[in-house]
Amino acid sequence: MSFHERNIVTYLVTGFIVMVVYSFHMYDQYQAGIFDGPDAGSAIGWATLKMIAGSIIVNIVVSILVAIISGIVSRETAMDAADERDKLIDLVGMKVGFIVFSTFFVGSIIWLAFGAPMAYVLIASVYAMFIASLVEGSTRMVLYRRGF
Repeated sequence: MSFHERNIVTYLVTGFIVMVVYSFHMYDQYQAGIFDGPDAGSAIGWATLKMIAGSIIVNIVVSILVAIISGIVSRETAMDAADERDKLIDLVGMKVGFIVFSTFFVGSIIWLAFGAPMAYVLIASVYAMFIASLVEGSTRMVLYRRGF
């Protein structure tokens, strides 16, 4: 597995872990009835900010650990430099992720137009970003494996 593929797998795994923790947290808030009150937007905003900060910290820590373990196991000393193929794969992945996010976002706006509560639309937007990042990472991994 190349350096870039390891980074993609690390990104996907940490993103999945963070979203599972976020989902449990949001479910607890839903059970407490916070989404029905006037402070629903504020509660969702703080939970999302905590998720973003936690995601950054977890991603950095796991990336460092994976790099150290990979270096010890494979005895590689130099990292792969990004070439044109890597840049094209990143662009295709970003394009697919953007299309997925845009589709979900427009869907949530339509849902809002038909009377959905704002709190649920905010949460749906966070999940749309998560799904888009999973699709982006998966697309990049498939392109690396396929030999784009």
